[in-house]
Amino acid sequence: MCKLTPKPRKPRADQIRNRERLLEAARKVFRSDNGSLEAVARQAEVGIGTLYRHFPTREALFQAVYAREVAALEAQAQLGELAAWMKAALEMMATKGGMVAALEPVLDKDAPFFTEQSARMGAAVGRLRDQAVAAGELRPDVTAEDLMRVLLGLSYGPGADASRSGLLLEVFLDGLKPE
Repeated sequence: MCKLTPKPRKPRADQIRNRERLLEAARKVFRSDNGSLEAVARQAEVGIGTLYRHFPTREALFQAVYAREVAALEAQAQLGELAAWMKAALEMMATKGGMVAALEPVLDKDAPFFTEQSARMGAAVGRLRDQAVAAGELRPDVTAEDLMRVLLGLSYGPGADASRSGLLLEVFLDGLKPE
């Protein structure tokens, strides 16, 4: 006898709303502290059980927020403005600072999830870099990898200071203009 596998149900509207509220709340909470799941649930105005139904682990929530933000950066890259994209990427990285530190012991930075997200960001900044060089707005000897290194250094490097990183990014970008 053949057993039929039920089709997966389409999520209910309230489930979709709760997931979006949780992701937005997590983005805010991750920026301000170490990413307490209780704080995320409070910010989203849902119970902790709702959070765990959507995201069974802290890492699952972090990955969902991270993937959502990378998708937003990919969309912003379509506008073709390197400086605006770099500022948005710096903001996104600042949002994740506390969470990265909290999850450091369990994060596998070589896992397919993270290598995929890095590749997506690298492709976006690569396209923007090429457009800026072609438009004469960027020195041709600057690579996409250079741009990503600066973002990482400003966000996570020794002495990284979120209160100064925006200014330092502006100084860096001004220095990249052709003479």
